[in-house]
Amino acid sequence: MKSIIGNLVRDLEKRAGAPEPELLSSYVREYMRLHGQYAGVKLMMEYYMFYEMVSEGINPYISSAEDVAEAFHALLCRYLEDPSDQELNRMAERLLSLRGEIVDKMQVLTAYVDCFVVYEYILNRVQYRFEDMEMMPEDGVFARDLVNFIFSSEDNTVISDNIRFAVGQLPMRMTRQHYFDLVRDSVSVYQGSDVSSLEGFLYMFRTNAMLYRDENQEKYFTEFAPVLEELSALDYENISEETYAIYAEKIRVNASKLNDVADLYMQLGQLVNGLYTMCLARKALPGEKVLPEAERVLRGVNALFRREDSPVWQQAGDAPVGSEEEKLYWLGEQFVAVEGMQERLFDELSMAGAALEGIEESARDGIEAAGLGEDFRRLDRLSLLISNSVFADLEDAGTEEKVTREMADQAAAELIEECKAFFQGKSRMLRRAVMANTLEKMPVFFGSAQEVADYVTDALSGCDDEAEKYAAKQLLMEIMG
Repeated sequence: MKSIIGNLVRDLEKRAGAPEPELLSSYVREYMRLHGQYAGVKLMMEYYMFYEMVSEGINPYISSAEDVAEAFHALLCRYLEDPSDQELNRMAERLLSLRGEIVDKMQVLTAYVDCFVVYEYILNRVQYRFEDMEMMPEDGVFARDLVNFIFSSEDNTVISDNIRFAVGQLPMRMTRQHYFDLVRDSVSVYQGSDVSSLEGFLYMFRTNAMLYRDENQEKYFTEFAPVLEELSALDYENISEETYAIYAEKIRVNASKLNDVADLYMQLGQLVNGLYTMCLARKALPGEKVLPEAERVLRGVNALFRREDSPVWQQAGDAPVGSEEEKLYWLGEQFVAVEGMQERLFDELSMAGAALEGIEESARDGIEAAGLGEDFRRLDRLSLLISNSVFADLEDAGTEEKVTREMADQAAAELIEECKAFFQGKSRMLRRAVMANTLEKMPVFFGSAQEVADYVTDALSGCDDEAEKYAAKQLLMEIMG
């Protein structure tokens, strides 16, 4: 039995190019309804888990985000009281503002995390100067086993992932010129793609290469900056065992802190995305309600966060809901009623989303003539909000600008110049760490399995630092099993 959205998509495909305005309107309404319901069920679960995390003190950095969390609680409370269209507009704008704050902080956190990854790579390569090394396969045998592992899958995506991981862990003995040629080739891959895709690659590359600079680094999480300054000043070629131990521990402690903070803001980002989606969907569907079970949980958790009483507890009937623990238990029982619903709604959303671009392309004139242009732009934005990227740039929704050869050439030239400037005066080990960290993120640059085998063999045979080679082999053997 086909779903409502399935029937609408089928009918739109039959009338490609000239669908009736009512058919387009029905598609918009149903797609919006699915977005609102899916967001409500998902938010119900995420908000409940967020409360558990906060109330149990699992994340020690919640106080750093209290202002964002409190603003969210207030907005959700108002949403549940049936705001007017004008209020929904204001709420949506406020949620976008909160989302912007979270994105700014996540970008700073990402820059810090990637810097610590580079220094962790370096310290890992000197670790076995001070620790015993067990027997490892000799280079030729290890190279053969690694190549066999890389190509053991029939899935090209898995093979590519294996290659990139191997390149990121093997001893780095590539010339800078060859590296810069690969950077240029990696950027050229984006010719003809959306500009946003290229910008995403450039951002990712700069953070992994320690090139990214954010004005907010002067404002957020500044406690990590002094540690990075200390790490940048170390002489890794001649580091002592005592100094190694001190900074290996500093990296471990600070990496744990960064992970805790990033997890916190990731959760907040998901909450804000969910409520923003619900606001957009309700604007298109006045009077549309959150599913009753989801509303109970959202009202109950919100009341617990705000330390206020709520009529929601009266819905418990004879069940005792006096203590916080009893209230949470009762709220948890509401999840049974929506079991499997999130998956079903997501499948229907995916069906509707798969058809969206084609409908916008084939029925462009009909969409505008029916006055549905803004609705379809809203659907583009909602599609980004349910993507795997919690912090997708919503301003890119619906844009179609493509990367030209000139744009790619200019971007590559600028990136290479930034790398050259950064490498100037840096230690050999830091340069190699940055090269390894970024090569792992680039598109695979080998043309055949033999080229992969040659690279693996050359990387091992060209490394005369036994501690570095041992560390690389050990890390690779962990994934080889």
